Amino acid sequence: MKRFACTVFLIMALFSSTLQLEVLADPVQTARPKYEIQAKYDASKQTVSGHMVVTIPEMRLFPQKEAFFQLYPNVFKDWKYEKESKPEKPGYLNVKNVQVDGVTVKENVKETILQVPFGKEVPIGKTARIEMDYELVLPKGGTRLNTYENTAFLAQWYPMLVVQDKEGWHNDPYTTVGDPFYTQMSDFEVSFDLPAGYQVISSAKDQASPAEKMVLKQDNVRDFVAVLTKDYQVIRGKSGKTDVNLWYLKGMEKESKPLHEAALSSMKFFGERFGEYPYEEVDVVLGETGFGIAGMEYPGLITSIAKMPTMTGETPAISVVAHELAHQWWYGVVGSNQAKEPWLDEGLTTFSEHLFMQKQMKEDDRDWLKKASDKTDEIHKAVGIHSAQKLYDYPNEIYGIMVYIRPAAMMYQLMDDIGEEKVMEILKTYYERYQFQTATSQDFFKVANEVSGKDLKPFFDKWLYFKDGEPKKTNTAS
Repeated sequence: MKRFACTVFLIMALFSSTLQLEVLADPVQTARPKYEIQAKYDASKQTVSGHMVVTIPEMRLFPQKEAFFQLYPNVFKDWKYEKESKPEKPGYLNVKNVQVDGVTVKENVKETILQVPFGKEVPIGKTARIEMDYELVLPKGGTRLNTYENTAFLAQWYPMLVVQDKEGWHNDPYTTVGDPFYTQMSDFEVSFDLPAGYQVISSAKDQASPAEKMVLKQDNVRDFVAVLTKDYQVIRGKSGKTDVNLWYLKGMEKESKPLHEAALSSMKFFGERFGEYPYEEVDVVLGETGFGIAGMEYPGLITSIAKMPTMTGETPAISVVAHELAHQWWYGVVGSNQAKEPWLDEGLTTFSEHLFMQKQMKEDDRDWLKKASDKTDEIHKAVGIHSAQKLYDYPNEIYGIMVYIRPAAMMYQLMDDIGEEKVMEILKTYYERYQFQTATSQDFFKVANEVSGKDLKPFFDKWLYFKDGEPKKTNTAS
């Protein structure tokens, strides 16, 4: 849930104002890179410096003569996007002393892309060890990467290995619309050297109390996020085998308890319907994570605002927390290429959020989803954009309604057509079959056809691609 146009509750405000089978896994999806990161945080300078080693796995699709890394913080050095989202203070990520298997190489950096040439080709069956020193200068007011009083939000904060698959290297450019981040499952060992009194909240199973030195380990996740803080307090709980922690700041006491209860309830709800959550811990962090970010998902950690506006006043942001926790299933465990097919995680997540709000919180927005979906028909006729395009095709103003809202309405219509039980079976099968992998739209369609026993291609063609045929039908809540 990103930016104002990508946040469901603000899309609603804008709208109202304007009206298992086993499969053989690809080696690139089963062999995982390993990151070993040493990080030292200087709170006075707001910098993170240290050393990183990435080991390229021996099982790959291709021999390699080079590797690429994303240096996302560099977008905050020379801001090229909307003026209103420009950071108050610039930030960047510098690397130096790059080596491959102990041999110094000359790296090449162009904006956010780091190219690391190998001295010689590394064949399939051989690993490669890439290491570098780095310095991160944190921006103030950056999206996702931010500092707020005695807290540093570290998202996309280290050189991130670019995915190479059958389509080649995915050196996707940064954009302020949606999530331009496509990563593969990796193993992490991250050591932090911290000022006195600081706590780390991260994608790993975290230590319970502040410490000046700590080592965190987490295998089989898509990236690693960390919040370094002196200010946050925690409410702890458990959903099944998973520790569910909610972190809040002074002044958020009123919202913290209902949001923690919602986190526990939604984790249980999604686990029962889609499949068991596989990690030991998930953290919910409330607060100012960056410009325009109402909520954001990462492996094992989500961020959220504490409260949100409604027609009757402000209320705890339960739907935001539910949305971001649903991403633990649709993005975290079952991955997708968010730059190429953003609907696949955002649409399923928005549907999951609305289903939770309907079933558990007794807030049924299907009638609103119908009206919003009807609006997308008008948008498509006017500009020709559909719901299954690349991230870069969408203007920010219509991204949310096309990528979040219409696919969610589609899933409700599918429930009306084939039954709720079948739709839950589709999602459960999809989750079981593609967990820890990168799925595609075609993978989802295939599962839907198998489970339903129907050819659903015409249905998905109408809803996602606006292809000609009989007009889609959308039932309102009874």
